Amino acid sequence: MKMLMAVYDVTFDDDVMEALAACGVAAWTKWERCLGRGRQSPPRLGDTVWPGFNCALMMMVSAEEDVRVRKALGAVHQRIGQQALRLFGWEAQALI
Repeated sequence: MKMLMAVYDVTFDDDVMEALAACGVAAWTKWERCLGRGRQSPPRLGDTVWPGFNCALMMMVSAEEDVRVRKALGAVHQRIGQQALRLFGWEAQALI
């Protein structure tokens, strides 16, 4: 199993959620209004100086779903621009 975490500009929430639905990912946890700064993106701090915010989305997926999600979110990443979406992943196991 893999744990995937997508962090993206809230503007593209519909794009990300549609991509996950198309991949058959039905279980996830989303944090809205996440503040932060990336190495290649401007800060999104939800204020007048640095407006905007991100969403963070975490999901545990099978090996097959992992391949589909990486491909689908990779396509979204290419379409919306290099600064708007990051995907991280690591090996995971369900403990409880």
